[in-house]
Amino acid sequence: MSDYTSSHTGADIDSAVSKIQTGVVTTQNYLYVSKNGNDSNNGAADRPFLTVQAAINAATSGTTVFIFPGTYTENITFKAAVNLTSSIKFGTTIVGNHIANFTGTVSITHVVLNSTTGVTLTFSGTGAQNLQFSKASIYSGSGDAIYYSNTNASSRISLEDGTCYVGTSGSTARCFYSESTAKGAVIANRFTFYMDNTANIALAINGAIGFTHTSDVVSGQIIVANSAYYVGQLVALTTSGGIPCLVTNSTGISLLFACVLTSTVTPISGAGVFMYSAVSYASTGVGAANTLNSGAGAQPMPLSSLKLEATTLKATAVDGLLEYDGTHLYFTIGTTRTAII
Repeated sequence: MSDYTSSHTGADIDSAVSKIQTGVVTTQNYLYVSKNGNDSNNGAADRPFLTVQAAINAATSGTTVFIFPGTYTENITFKAAVNLTSSIKFGTTIVGNHIANFTGTVSITHVVLNSTTGVTLTFSGTGAQNLQFSKASIYSGSGDAIYYSNTNASSRISLEDGTCYVGTSGSTARCFYSESTAKGAVIANRFTFYMDNTANIALAINGAIGFTHTSDVVSGQIIVANSAYYVGQLVALTTSGGIPCLVTNSTGISLLFACVLTSTVTPISGAGVFMYSAVSYASTGVGAANTLNSGAGAQPMPLSSLKLEATTLKATAVDGLLEYDGTHLYFTIGTTRTAII
């Protein structure tokens, strides 16, 4: 203490002690939110805010808002470089209509975004924004879970280790919907998209959106349009009577997917070029719709593993085979070999 006091006045010491006591000094640049908080507080661990938005408004770039477990009913507007986290996966839920319209990056960990009416998360604007979900989920009670209208091609939503759940059977709400003018990418890893009514559309991918789903389940239909594309490894389960695993009206779309069907249904319809790893039928196999591949007609969809042929193409095109000649990828439907890339 003598070394400190030798270079600081009593007023300096009193000021430092006062800051610590009042919570102005916080470690690791955190602000805190609690159900027992007050928005007139300063956001320290022992003087938390009551609402998440108050903490976001007070936060500066690089701040993490730590939300103590509980349900918070409020609309959130995210701010660039202000992250949200909680201590327990699924322990914190924010119920409202939430807006992402910023330029920069925001990460959300151990938080569930939910809504009872309207869209849960609107991803809008023209800025290059990166919204990252980790061990976090998005639920909806009536509207779309994610509505994507951002027009910046560098924008991205990352979804990892969570669930999108739409808990309404009589609505047209979707887990994901993008506008025809939307641009950017969605990357989902170990992320389940589940519809209460599996006959409804789960993913409606429009515009110039690249949607990559590396693992887990899509329960519901997938529609791909415009210059968007879907690349995934999925199992789409159907009920008696079945629903399509995929419906698309796109052209030039390429997919990688696995589909297990519990009944005789049309797994794929619409125009486009498709590549797949395996298609398995629990009962009688069915062909693709007659609009597939720009009217190529119904084709058998054989159960076969994805196979790449390097440097050379087979002399005779083989149905269902994906080939690479060192420059381009080719996929064959029936006897028609088509260059994909």
